[in-house]
Amino acid sequence: MSAIAEFRIIETNKLDELKEKSEVKTVKKGLFKKEKIDEFWKFLDSNSEKQKDFDWSGYIFGNLLIFLQENKEINILDSEHDLIANWISEKRGISTIIFTYSHKEAFLEKLNSINITTEELIEFNKEFSEDSDPEFAKAELEGVKAISENLEKLTDDSKVIILTVG
Repeated sequence: MSAIAEFRIIETNKLDELKEKSEVKTVKKGLFKKEKIDEFWKFLDSNSEKQKDFDWSGYIFGNLLIFLQENKEINILDSEHDLIANWISEKRGISTIIFTYSHKEAFLEKLNSINITTEELIEFNKEFSEDSDPEFAKAELEGVKAISENLEKLTDDSKVIILTVG
């Protein structure tokens, strides 16, 4: 089974509204009928710019982001928008991470210069999730490139990158 990973650029000032739209609302339609209104994807499509597709399973980011944090001192899991990311994750049932310009300043150079081997990732994955598939490690290396490429697009604090996996 696979999960789709999407990177999107969105203006920082749209994050509160995105959070609001992440909750499916139920409205009464007549005496006995209720209708669910889900505006999340429509809002995201019209207020963000979808980036290049990530051609591997999005599940790799679960391992990769922990690997980077524990083994390379690159903690891009935490941001000033964690409350919004966690809210969206809970309401939508998808993993949501928000990358900021601060992440770019702190970690882009490190991401572009670190040397990670497939073997190193396989070892980590065996311990972390009991997955020793070399293809999974190869996908994680592509994940590092995808994160770097997307962080490079941030020019200031006015925009963020949203990574959704689900």
